[in-house]
Amino acid sequence: LDPKVALKRIDDLAVAVRLRIGSAEQVSAEAIARCSVELLFEDEGYQGDEDDYYNPLNACLDSVLVRRRGLPILLSILFIEVAARAGLAVQGVGVPSHFVVKYVDQGRNRFLDPFNRGAEIPSTVLLAQISKSLAGSDVSPDAFLEGVTKRQILSRVLANLKGCYLRRRDPAGALRAIDYQLAVTPWSLDEVRDRGLILYQLRRYDESLQALRSYHEHAYGSDSASQIDRVIRRLERLAGENPSEAADLP
Repeated sequence: LDPKVALKRIDDLAVAVRLRIGSAEQVSAEAIARCSVELLFEDEGYQGDEDDYYNPLNACLDSVLVRRRGLPILLSILFIEVAARAGLAVQGVGVPSHFVVKYVDQGRNRFLDPFNRGAEIPSTVLLAQISKSLAGSDVSPDAFLEGVTKRQILSRVLANLKGCYLRRRDPAGALRAIDYQLAVTPWSLDEVRDRGLILYQLRRYDESLQALRSYHEHAYGSDSASQIDRVIRRLERLAGENPSEAADLP
């Protein structure tokens, strides 16, 4: 990966948006958003990949730029960065099982769905969708309409990438995503646990034990702590008696 190539592509897209906007001294937020939508999703043909949604390439921005297909969060990142270079501040919005963007126009929030070619979503419709997905939960739907940080976006991208690799039964790919995730959120015990389990699948038993012990030490009382404790004990016993037998551990 050469980041300069991807960044130049984003810069070029932003230049095209500014040319579409024209030379007016004052340009409305709505005009920049509309021109960004037209360029990205109509002229350039960026869209959500519904046919091969869990392809790991859909979670890598450099590939999304070339293939013009991606996950909701990657297309949202593209829109955020292009619109920002064109003069519009856009935030990511992490709604349950989806990702959209928002910008402020004349004092009110407007929401767009980059996965669906930048279609605008009324806030009332978005809140109804969130409320439905949170049925039975005490969490306020309004909390999901807040903008997320870049760290949160990166963490969610890595979670998606991990999930894509796991669905393809590619533990090595999932491990790479987890290692990056732990660089961003080293306090994530679930990732420490998953790292240990994936290392086991890869037959890297010493590293697996180290990760699972670390999880067990700090996650006492969690739902999976007792199960991980049994895995640790069996792996220690089998590795001590005959390391080759550890391969039979379920």
